[in-house]
Amino acid sequence: MASTALASLLSFITGCASTPPPKETISKAEISISNADRAGAAAYEPELLSSARAKLNQAHKQVDEDENKEAGRLAEEALAEAMLANAKTEAAKQAKQLEDMRKTIEALKQEASRENSSQ
Repeated sequence: MASTALASLLSFITGCASTPPPKETISKAEISISNADRAGAAAYEPELLSSARAKLNQAHKQVDEDENKEAGRLAEEALAEAMLANAKTEAAKQAKQLEDMRKTIEALKQEASRENSSQ
């Protein structure tokens, strides 16, 4: 009987000390994925965005199975990947904008050169 009481006590203590669901991290990952999606990551970084979504889905499943520590790890990875997808998307868009500006400047230089040579 003492061993049953001890086992119950240990089970209770372990249950109380378990990791809580990572609600805040999951919420941040969801927001970050939405932001990356709105920024156009599906076009620029589809694999990274897809991986972030898959990890977020796995995190939700882990919470449902009361595997909160693993859920937290997956949610953190999803958050990091979504943020990286967003940053890479913005960098790619800025690089394209820079290239477009360079082409415009080059075209203006050529036009100015033609006008100067015809005078």
